[in-house]
Formats: sequence, structure tokens, C-alpha cells
Amino acid sequence: MVFTFNLLYIGLNAQAPSTISGHITSSNKEELVGATIIINASSDGTFSDINGKYEFSKLKNGTYTLTATYLGFLSQSKTIEINNASHVELNFSLQENSKELETVYITEKTDKARIETKGFAVNALDFRDLEVQSIQATEVLDRTAGVRIRQSGGMGSRINYNINGLSGHAVRIFIDGIPASNYGPSFSLSSIPASMIKRIEVYKGVVPADLGDDALGGAINIILNTNAKNSLAASYSFGSFNTHQASINGSYRDPSTGITLTASGFLNSTDNSYKVWGDQVYITDIKTGNIEYIKAKRFHDDYLSRGLKAEIGITNKSWADQFHVGVIASDLDRAIQHGATMESVYGSRRATQNTVQVNSTYKKKGFLVKNLDINLYGSFSKLERNIIDTIPLKYNWKGELTPDYWDLTDGEWLEHITGAEGNRPSLSSTYENVVSARGNLTYRINPYHRIVGNYTLSGFKRNTQDPLLEENLRKLMDTRFLTKQIFGAAYEITAFDNKFQSSLFLKYFNQDIEIAKPELVQGELDPIINRFDKLVNETGYGIALSYQLTPTIQIMVSAENALRLPETHELFGNDIENVEESYILKPERSKNLNLGFNFGTFNFSQNTLKVNTNFFIRDTKDKIKLDVTTDQTAEVSSYINDDSYFSSGVDVEVKYTHQEKLCTSLGTSIFNSRFNTEFDENGVPYQWYKNRERNAPFFTANLNTRYYFSNFLQSDSKTTINYNIGYVHAFYRDWSSLGGEGKDIIPSQLVNDIGISYTFPKDKITMSFDVKNIFNEQVFDNYALQRPGRAFYVKMFYKII
Repeated sequence: MVFTFNLLYIGLNAQAPSTISGHITSSNKEELVGATIIINASSDGTFSDINGKYEFSKLKNGTYTLTATYLGFLSQSKTIEINNASHVELNFSLQENSKELETVYITEKTDKARIETKGFAVNALDFRDLEVQSIQATEVLDRTAGVRIRQSGGMGSRINYNINGLSGHAVRIFIDGIPASNYGPSFSLSSIPASMIKRIEVYKGVVPADLGDDALGGAINIILNTNAKNSLAASYSFGSFNTHQASINGSYRDPSTGITLTASGFLNSTDNSYKVWGDQVYITDIKTGNIEYIKAKRFHDDYLSRGLKAEIGITNKSWADQFHVGVIASDLDRAIQHGATMESVYGSRRATQNTVQVNSTYKKKGFLVKNLDINLYGSFSKLERNIIDTIPLKYNWKGELTPDYWDLTDGEWLEHITGAEGNRPSLSSTYENVVSARGNLTYRINPYHRIVGNYTLSGFKRNTQDPLLEENLRKLMDTRFLTKQIFGAAYEITAFDNKFQSSLFLKYFNQDIEIAKPELVQGELDPIINRFDKLVNETGYGIALSYQLTPTIQIMVSAENALRLPETHELFGNDIENVEESYILKPERSKNLNLGFNFGTFNFSQNTLKVNTNFFIRDTKDKIKLDVTTDQTAEVSSYINDDSYFSSGVDVEVKYTHQEKLCTSLGTSIFNSRFNTEFDENGVPYQWYKNRERNAPFFTANLNTRYYFSNFLQSDSKTTINYNIGYVHAFYRDWSSLGGEGKDIIPSQLVNDIGISYTFPKDKITMSFDVKNIFNEQVFDNYALQRPGRAFYVKMFYKII
């Protein structure tokens, strides 16, 4: 407490009779964070803060020359005279250095630098070089130290995000700071093309209050391209398994009126017809009963998703920096190849989804008063999800119907005893309405202190209809409601010549779960309504600190007492993913601690080196996770509250460049997550106490190398060659203390990818060729759910304007 009051005293009194201060911005008025400002060509200097502001104080009368420099920009010098003036304002507007911008390492600037220097354990991934590749955003995330993306199959399959050992909905996904759940599954991180993304921010463990959600294990914030300049670009990719991906992005602004229009669209289509093999891929001889293990092609896993995002509004006006009204429409259609594991083969079950959202955004710096910034957002979404599962016939892995063993003469086929593949026959339609609102206020007390407030409201309603149910059962279909409110507040301090930054924050969570469940009562024609109502009120808090020890060494500490509420998917289930409801889930809690060091950038000769490390501890209670079933033929699964876990580990990222042509990054993550509950509720010891967490990877590494060269075949052309190696160490599906030597294991995996892109002169057209999983490794993220093998892709990217 004394330390905090000392910081307040330092900041509020950091004024002197003579000062020079100002802002460092780019030519398009974007604040440059971490720019260097030198005074009188001496060693005396400072850095611009998170608002692009710098200050020199305690200056005597005289003439001073200030020089501002920033990586990727031309330096600028200005001379000014102080003559008994208490304060002089001197601003710099730096021009981009086009020659430097051609190099790969000029990616850590502006917003990216602001995010990575605030004290949170965070990576900001720039997508400008990736829009021309045949690559998914999830693949880029999977190459980040501490992040593991686990997918249950090919394109369109279920994805589980893991950051430092915390996974599932403990990791929240945002799109432009808005919870991605508002947009529906068809407009998500797995479907949005790289060309629509500006950058992705990955928060590990501790999450700032201004994101406004109950992210317990970390957050992934997708920042979409919102270029106010006139532009139009399109891309198309074709590859293995009959995969097609197309996207188009455009924007237009009328400088006289400020009217701005932005629009983007995408299409993803694939058969997902890759080959699978292993213990669960076999056919049975109906005469002998013998099992033959085969290498089979997936035959019922096609996927189609489409999306359109459009906004119209006003930008850069006196009453609004941005006022937009937008609409998002997306849909998907996919076949379902199997149940919870590959043991249960499907040949006819399908699912469709569509979402329409209308939204509005208002942003203004200096709202009503000079130092108050406001950011408002509101949306309404309608989602419809359909299951088509009416055929009971059984298929094998050759895509053939299975003959009835007892009747081989009249063409009878084996059938599922439930009457359909997933469960009972179904033509169910689920309707969801989501209302969302967010308000963010930032008030700058002075250049060193600011207060941030955030409020998020989400209202959810779901009801289901199924014409295949008997009429009396249709009356029993329930309606489900969920309301969530989150308040966040933060106090941020900058001190010691902008070298020190801190953020102290508090969060309040409110959730109301209501289920209106009909029940038939003997003697009554109409069902009575039973209501289940559950109210949750909780708080969380934390702090993030950073200090720039030297221009090349920064230390960061963050801690949070975090909580996350169960999501609708976990509480109410999801037929498409074969997930059952689980109303009684409790909130998940975790105490998170991070200690990080940033070293660099070090420049020597024509080389640069940067090293980032992050040590972390996670103490988690009531962990919400998908249950691990021991029944390999299980059709469905559900979410449970597991007991407590204690995790510790470290992430390391090393980035090296040479002669502005070679760029190599190495990332690795090691974490040790152990079951930390000794006795159950009856006092019986758990056999797996202190076992490593089951069904979770604990060691991953990734090496990515890019080489750039120019004037190949044509002058002014650009060529990029990239190579990526990803490694995941083997881990047990269940507790290590259970079973013998033959226990289920997800094996170690080493996957190699390579790609080349060629940009023609004038930077209009880029062609790329990528090979994924070069050596056709058998890849599993989850037990018995195989991912695609070797695949080839060709892509064309065209900047029309």
C-alpha cells in the first residue's frame, strides 16, 4: 500500500518549472509507443509511453535539439528555445521508411509495442506477412510459445485452446474486443481467413479489465483489418482434400463527408477426405468375425462455411472518431464423420448453422471533456442450429453399409439400436438469441495516471424444436436463459520517465441461469413448468507491473485472483459436437502469477536478437473440462468440474534476424500441471493425487524460419521461403498411475511444413505454394481423433486497389 501511494505521489508531482513534452505519431496519426527521443545528441533520452507521449523536465533556459527515432520510420530532429517558459509542447510526426518496411522484423511497432510493454504476459502476432500464405489463424497461434491449439479433425472440427495448461473456455476468444460467442460458430477464429486479420493478441493467464470478460486462463483477441484508406483485395486458395478458400476485403472513405464503408467476405469448403489409420480404424469380416485394420479415407466429413461482414458509418469527425452500423451474416454446413472417438463411424449425420448479427460502434477521444475517451458497442444476434440424423444404418470405414450378420441373403443391413447414428432420430432445430452491450471509458487524470472502466452485458435465450419427437415429448422441450454481467475497473500509472507502468484492476461477475422445464403430471392435459434458477455473484482482482531496466531489458510481473463462469456450450450442451447438458457446473477459479523478462532488441553488425521469457504459476480449483470417457464407443460427452490442479512452467521465445533477409523464431513451453486434491468428499484418497494432468500436452516447441530475397526472375519482385517445425511430446490419455504398460497414449509428434511465396513487381499479385505435414506424420491432438496428413495448397493474393 505504501508503495502504491509513493507511485501516486511521484506521478502527481512529476512537474518542473521548465519542461518539453509532446507526442510521437506516425504520418497517419497513430501513436508510436517506445519511440526514442534524444536531447542535444547526448546520451540523455527517454521513450514515448503507451499514448505516444514523452517529456523532459527540469530544463534550464537555452536552445535544445530533440531527435525522435523509431524502428521502421525516418528519424526527425527539431530545435526549440526555452526562455523562462514553464512548458513547451513539441510534437513529432514520423514518416515510414519504405526501404526498412520491406524487411521482416519491422513488425513490432505502434499498437503491438503498446500491448507488449504494459506488464501483462502477452504476445501480439502481426498478420501482414501471412495474408498471402495458405495458412489458418489457428496454425499461427499454435506456433506461439505457451499456446497449444487442439483440433478434433480437419477444417471445421471442434477446437480447444490451451494457454499455459489452462484450456477450453478458460481461454476466452474476442473479436475486436467483443466476446466471439456473440458472432456464432460460423464466424470464428477457425473460419476467418488470415487476410481479414490485422493482428492477434494472446494474453497468458492475467487478462486486463478492459477486455471485459471472465477469462481465467488467458485471452485471444482477434483484431480485424479496419483500413480507412480506399482499398480492395481478394484471395483464392485450392489444395488437398478438395479444399477451397476465398476471401475479399475492401474499404472506401469519402474525405469530404467522412462516410466510410468497409466490407469483407470469405468462403471455406473442403471434403476433409484425408486418410486415417490406427486401433480404431478397421473393418470386421461378417463371416469370421476377424478384424482387419486398414488405412481409410474419411468419406463423410465435408465442410462449408461462408461469411459476410459489412459496416457503414462516419470516421474522423468532431463528434465521433468512429460511428459505425454493421451486419454480420455467416453459415456453415458440415457432415459428421464419427462420435466422440473414431470407433463409431457415421455416414449420414449432418449439422447446419447460420447466424445474423446487427451491431453498432461509437468511439470518441475527448468525449465531453478533453481527457475522457469512450468506446461503446451493442449487438443483437440470431443463431439457428440444425441436426439431421434420421438414418439408423451402420457404416464401416470403407464407407460401406454393414450387412446384418444373421441375414446375409436378403440385403438387410445392421442398424443402430437407438434408431439413428448420434442418438435418437432427430431433425432438431435450436434457436438462440444473444443481446450484447459493452461500454468502455478511459479518463486521463494527467500524463501519468488514468482510470479505465468497462461494463459488459450478455443476454442469452435458447429453445429447441424437433418434429420427430412425439407430441407429448415436444411439449417438454425446455427454454434456457442466461444473463451475464461483468464490471471491470483499472487504475494505471506511468512513472520514472515512462520506464515504469502499472495496472491495478478489479472485476465483478454476475450470472443468472434460468431453465423453464415442462413436466407432464398425471391427470393434467398440459405440462406444468418447473423453473431452475441459479444466481452467481463473484469478484476478481489483479495487478500488472513492468519496468524498463535498460533500453534492452524489461521486467514484467502480473498476478490475478481470477474466475470464469460456465459458458452456454458447457451448461446447455451442443448437439452438433455431441456434448450433453450439465446445469450444475460451478465457476472455475484460479490464482495466476507471471514473471517475465524481455531482452532486446540487440543489434550487432547486421544481426538482431530478441529473447522473451515468461515464468508462470497457476493454482486452479473446480476446473471445467470435457470429461474423459473410458468407453471408446461413447457417442456423447459432457463437461464436469474437476478438482484442483497446481501448474508451473516457463515459455521462451527467441527471435533472430540476419542481414534483413533471414528471420528465425524459436518458441518452447514446458509446464507441469498436477492433480492437487488428496482426498475426495468422503475422505477416500485419490489414487492419482500429484499425477500429471491427464489428456493434456506438457512440452511443446516450434521453430519457424523465413528467408526473403528480391529480384528473382523479375526486378522489383519479392520471394519468401518459410519452413516450420512443430513438436509435441507424448502424453497419457488418462492418469499415469492407472493401468499398465499398454495404457492409452497420445504419441510424440514432429510436423514439418514448407512454403514459398512470390510477389510480382508493383506488389499487386502474390502467388504462394505450401506443403503441410511434409512427411505425412500421423497427427493427434486428442486421443483417437486423427488430424490431416500431407497436404498441398496453392494461393493467389491480388491487391486490386
